[in-house]
Amino acid sequence: MKKIVGIAAALGLTLAAGAAKADECASAQMLVDKSIAHYKAAGKEKSFADFMNKDNKDWVNGELYVIVSTMDGIFKVHAINPKLIDNPALPALKDTNGVMIIQEMIRVGKETPNGGWAKYTWTHPETKKLAPKQTWVKVHDAQLFMAGCYP
Repeated sequence: MKKIVGIAAALGLTLAAGAAKADECASAQMLVDKSIAHYKAAGKEKSFADFMNKDNKDWVNGELYVIVSTMDGIFKVHAINPKLIDNPALPALKDTNGVMIIQEMIRVGKETPNGGWAKYTWTHPETKKLAPKQTWVKVHDAQLFMAGCYP
């Protein structure tokens, strides 16, 4: 009986962790929609400044944050790593499996402008180990609005 309870408890924790990851990915999708709405209401200059403010939990909350890039993959917003902004080498970035990450984001944006997932491998900020990551990509005003999660 104890073994069954232990297995059930472990399964419950696994299911809860899976639900938390699903919530994180749903939150990424909602953040992209929210950022596009803010961009429409406040304009490009104000919204980009807001998205870059690391202290503003509306746009930067742990590993959940807004990224905006041109359709050529040149980042214009990335509060976590501002060195990536206007970096011409970024579109050639590959993950450990050879996936051209930024090119994948561009492809997804062009093929599914109303929203789609770009999938690649990246270092997980908590475990510091390589892990599957996906970024929700949506096109607005000829730009890619994005937020990522670890499913």
